[in-house]
Order: sequence, then C-alpha cells, then structure tokens
Amino acid sequence: MSADSRLDRLRQDLREYARLSEVRYVPAAVDPVLDALAELWTSSWIGVRTTTHPVRQREVSVRLMNSSPSADPVGALRDAGLLTFTGHPMERLLTQIPAAVPVRWGVDLAVATGVQKIWLVFPELLTVQRMLEFPDVPAAARAHAGHLSRYGGDIGMLAMDFVSHTMNWYSRVLAPGELTPADIATILRELDFAPASDEELTLFARTFNAYRTFSWDAPDMQRICFPVRSDAAGFPTHLDPLLERFVTGAPYADTGPRGFVFYAAYGPTGRYYKVQADYTSALNATFPGGTRPQMR
Repeated sequence: MSADSRLDRLRQDLREYARLSEVRYVPAAVDPVLDALAELWTSSWIGVRTTTHPVRQREVSVRLMNSSPSADPVGALRDAGLLTFTGHPMERLLTQIPAAVPVRWGVDLAVATGVQKIWLVFPELLTVQRMLEFPDVPAAARAHAGHLSRYGGDIGMLAMDFVSHTMNWYSRVLAPGELTPADIATILRELDFAPASDEELTLFARTFNAYRTFSWDAPDMQRICFPVRSDAAGFPTHLDPLLERFVTGAPYADTGPRGFVFYAAYGPTGRYYKVQADYTSALNATFPGGTRPQMR
C-alpha cells in the first residue's frame, strides 16, 4: 500500500473512531497535520484513544510514536504554521531537553481541533533529580519530588499539552505487581484524590506505569493515571458502554495481535476512564528505556 493510500485509510478510520466515540471529526483540523507529517504517519506506531468524559467534553486523539533519532515533528509543524510558540516554559523544555539527552518524538492529533500534544520518549531513562534540573519544569513537579521518586522513580516520557498548557510526567515501565493495589490506594489518599474502587484496584494490580499531570499555573498535581495493557478479550468493557463500543469496533490497519490500554485518571473531585487502541502493531514500537509493557 502506498503512503498516500495509508493516509487515506487513516482518514477513513479516524472518522469511524469519531463515530464510535460520538465526537466531531473536522477535516480542516486533521488533514493539514496528516500532510505536514506524512512521512511520520506512515513510518510510526499509531494508537487512537478516547475517554469516558461527557460527550461535550470528549475527544478522539490519534498518536504517532516515531523511533528515529532524526525525526523533527516540532520543526515540521512550526514550519507549516500548525504549532505556534508564544514563549511558554513548555516550549523552552522542548528545546532544552533534546539538547541535553537522547529523545524520540511523538505527536497527538485531536480529530476536532488539531495538534494537541508533543511527546518526548527517553530511550535512556532520566532520574527525577535530572529532570528537575531543567529550569522550566513546573514548580508543582518540584513540590512532588519525593512522591515522584518513591512511586515509579525514573522518567520514561513527557508530554507537553499545547491545549491545556500542562505537562504529563510518565514513570519508567514497571514490572507487573511492582506498584501494588495497596500502593495505589495510599497514593490517592496522600494526594487527597478520589479513591479507587476495589474493582479498579484489582484491575491495576498489573499497571505498567504511573503518570501525573502538572500545570505551570497551579501548585498541586492535577491528576494521576494508571494504565494496564490488555487484549480485547480481557478489556473491562463492562465498566462503560463507550468502552465496549470502542474496543469492539476499533479499526486496525495491521496484521497479527493487537493490544489496547485501559486507564483510570484520578483527581481531587473524581475519576474517568480512557481507552487506547493500537492502530498499527506495537511490536516495533519504541518504549522508554527499551522495556515493553506486558499484556494483562
């Protein structure tokens, strides 16, 4: 299949993901990003995700993760006028971090609004202390240095959200059972976040990392999220009708086994679920520190 044909199929399949999730698909937001990064969309791992937020707040985003050290999606998006730098600290981090350590890149495209997040994946994990040496890291992350070191430790990925102006901070890939249900219950209690149900704690007994969201405009952690990787048969679709609809109908552009990721995100006032489907096989994907999450 040619590169153009693969992009045409991706467009068609993203429309179906949007239909399954009951969200808008806006060609004027999607097409320029697909065109500007055409080579990356056809040479990267791709996943598609949505959430159980109310429909008016819900979105579908498609993510590419590229394993080439020479990829430059930030430069390509800026040249195309699709990513504008305004002097925000996260923009400086996108320059400072790759200048100091090896990175691989990712991009999230929201199908209703366009570029959403830029990802930095670290093939060589960074310690919490090393990350905090970058001067433009949010103060809220510094305030949680002890928590970050205690639960998950080394950093595997960062994501800079250009819509909400927040940073997602991902731990290294954890071995199954390394972060226990008791640990998760303690974390949520210490953060004064909504508690997890017993069923959720059981599901996340094999979580493969923890990621936190920090803002440059708030002193506290915004939320914490735990994921578990699963096949379709083992996915907890019973928790929400959207999860069942998404997992059952998710288009797949590859051959062989495909995986899904189930997440719960907790914050001060409640929690919601996320679902991510492999759109292409994760067998050749680049993982932080070279460690692949295990399937549940």
